[in-house]
Amino acid sequence: MICYRLEDPEGRRRWEALQAARTSPFAHPEVLLGLARLFGRRVEIVEVDARGGPAAIALLVRRMGPWRWASHPPLLPESPLVVPDASVPALPERLLEALSRRYARVDLHLPPGWTDVRPALWRGWRAHPLYTYEIDLEQTSPAHWSENPRRLFRKAAASYRLIEDARLAPVVARLVAAGYRRHRRPPPASAERLAALLEALARAGPVRIFGVQHASGETEAAVALMVAPPRAWYWLAGSMPGPAMTVLLGYLWSRLREEGFHWFDFVGANTPSIAEFKRRFNPTLRLYFRLTCDRSPLQTLLRHMPGLR
Repeated sequence: MICYRLEDPEGRRRWEALQAARTSPFAHPEVLLGLARLFGRRVEIVEVDARGGPAAIALLVRRMGPWRWASHPPLLPESPLVVPDASVPALPERLLEALSRRYARVDLHLPPGWTDVRPALWRGWRAHPLYTYEIDLEQTSPAHWSENPRRLFRKAAASYRLIEDARLAPVVARLVAAGYRRHRRPPPASAERLAALLEALARAGPVRIFGVQHASGETEAAVALMVAPPRAWYWLAGSMPGPAMTVLLGYLWSRLREEGFHWFDFVGANTPSIAEFKRRFNPTLRLYFRLTCDRSPLQTLLRHMPGLR
């Protein structure tokens, strides 16, 4: 096992070389470093030799006294992973072992489709099921939706126009914060800091920002997409009450399809009211897992006291 920090130039070069072939936007160094700054953590990468080549994961780490806590990067749907063979959707046992030895607590999210969690369970990890919705962009149009969004789109679409502009980052951040407040949850960060992150990631490349502008001139819905063709992720989004988000999605899916995208991930279907909104567009439900491992605090303390090992 080797461990290195993404903040170090050599660590960044090593991580970029490892994840280049996978081209996941969640593994992009600027995404990880931006989230680390936003939440006051550092990015650690644990790498092991697995069957067929290196396996690695990037996690946000903080210290709690003598213990290291490693967590899935907040706001991302899946943990940034590199495995030797992407056709085998499972965490190598050597990586599981390395994580449980290094950290007192580990919390990570597997990508959708990685449903064989038995190696983790056999090692004492816990698995919690989560869900997301996926849209096949070749098979979606208002005719495929349920009656309510289909009626809203046809009635309101002519009053809006779709725009793509990185300068909409503050609008996304403001609408996201308002959505959290409507659900009586604290926003993940201030609107100003979230907007700064989105602006930086739009410049770096893994994020595209879209909105729908009403005929009155106001942008009533906006979304920051994570993109890695042929897939796009509904990463951060918000809207004013009304038809704006339905119209945005209808226009956006048509635009992405024209650009050659095939799949759209709704990034979560775990909050009842939000999941119900997404369900009306006739998506496919997909399962993924959160894995957690907690070791005894006493065992962790002993490992950090050489005379008592």
